[in-house]
Amino acid sequence: MALTELRFFSRTLNLQTTVSVILPEGAQGIGVDGAREETEEFPVLYLLHGKTDDHSIWQRRTSVERYASDKNLAIVMPETHLGAYTDQKYGYRYMTYVSEEVPAVCHRMFRISAAREKSFVAGLSMGGYGALKIGLLCGDRFSKVAAYSSGCDRYLSLPAWAREVSSITALRGMEGSVPQREYDDAMHFFLTFGSPEEYLQDETNNLFLLCDRVMREKRPLPEIYMSCGMEDAAFEKNLRLHRRMEEAGIPHTFVQDHGGHAWSYWDRHIQDTLQWVCGGKG
Repeated sequence: MALTELRFFSRTLNLQTTVSVILPEGAQGIGVDGAREETEEFPVLYLLHGKTDDHSIWQRRTSVERYASDKNLAIVMPETHLGAYTDQKYGYRYMTYVSEEVPAVCHRMFRISAAREKSFVAGLSMGGYGALKIGLLCGDRFSKVAAYSSGCDRYLSLPAWAREVSSITALRGMEGSVPQREYDDAMHFFLTFGSPEEYLQDETNNLFLLCDRVMREKRPLPEIYMSCGMEDAAFEKNLRLHRRMEEAGIPHTFVQDHGGHAWSYWDRHIQDTLQWVCGGKG
């Protein structure tokens, strides 16, 4: 496999950003006979990081490059900061960036396919939330989606006191009277989604409401795989989303496994996902 770090100016975010890309050896003529011309466009997995991580974390905490070495698959890992894979209410358009600009740039820069049947997305925690949202909203462009330990209910990620705050102005007035870390988490939520009340009525960013929307609008759906460890604090939230998807009639696979919110769990499940997206049994 070949590993490259692409730094480019994002027109969507209006800033310099970074994407790590793992490519099969044949890509761009790497590792092949000079007389042999490679024309194949590789299938691609867009692999999303969690809230406290960055584009390098999957390489540092798992052996994803080694696992993909015989799969003839490109893997693209974008940096999204605390964007929550959302076109933020008071911030940047991270959903547009990840679901539209990153694939377009990688298709132009590398021998990476833009075809739906060769485009997949997966992620952990906040990235699992992002993967599910991209799959539900962009099923016309992605054919398989995998989410591990998904942070699927952003409302319940808020401190209990913050769920009663009605506006970002009111939240600013509480700084210093609540724990700083909780205040920062609440501010991140407000900047991203607006008030808790707005989020609870949001059919784009609230996955529980998005399930109904995609069925009502008859949007194309990818194959969806969800997994969460039963010892994970996010397990009950994932179980609720699984049941909501069942009620809405959205086909998917939900795997209850043992494990916590930990890299030992995600390292195990990324191997199954690589096998699944490449045509094997996950």
